[in-house]
Amino acid sequence: MVFLEKTRVLLTTPYRLVREALGKVIEMENDMQVVAATDDGLEAFRLAGEQRPHVVVFDLDSGKTDWSHLIRELSLTCRGIRFMALSSDDRVDKIAGLCEAGIHGCVSLSSPLSDLVRGLRDIAGGDLFFDSKISAGLPESMGIVNEGALMMRDLTAREKEVVYLISQGNSNNDIAQEMVLSEKTVKNHISHILRKLELKDRTQVAILAWKTGLAEKAPEIFRRN
Repeated sequence: MVFLEKTRVLLTTPYRLVREALGKVIEMENDMQVVAATDDGLEAFRLAGEQRPHVVVFDLDSGKTDWSHLIRELSLTCRGIRFMALSSDDRVDKIAGLCEAGIHGCVSLSSPLSDLVRGLRDIAGGDLFFDSKISAGLPESMGIVNEGALMMRDLTAREKEVVYLISQGNSNNDIAQEMVLSEKTVKNHISHILRKLELKDRTQVAILAWKTGLAEKAPEIFRRN
């Protein structure tokens, strides 16, 4: 008999009642488990590193947490991690910003619990999920940016550094010197990047890097991985 791995979920919301209620709903599903729960965004960052959840579910009202920043940081340190936001219907502006950071879905707090469960399954399976109340208010361009952020996560640390250097206007020779590589190796990296990102040239790579926020990171962050 084959036992499939359960989807590991980290819950972050400032409201204890909501944490416990959502936790019970998730634990009732045979294919999911809550590995940690907290009321604090920074604590969620630490727990994500320890527990390695597949999906982080967070409330946009989680104190003063800068979720856009945490999402980008966790995406680099916890490869493959995915994110679902919980939001009231009037937070479309914040959700759009989180789409640029790379969230994989959002469920309205006024939606039925079945949307949460469905969203978790879709997101854990590699898809995006924005319920009808949320998606109706998002500009179409957000979907394109979010897909780009997803594809960026498939790059290795080395490839992300190459993308960063391309976005700063560096030539292949410049990149080779900066990374202490041969130009041939740099060209190979770029070929892999174009294939993974489904792009035609380095100009498109640079544009996507700026749209997804990768171009604004300090280059040292890629070397920690």
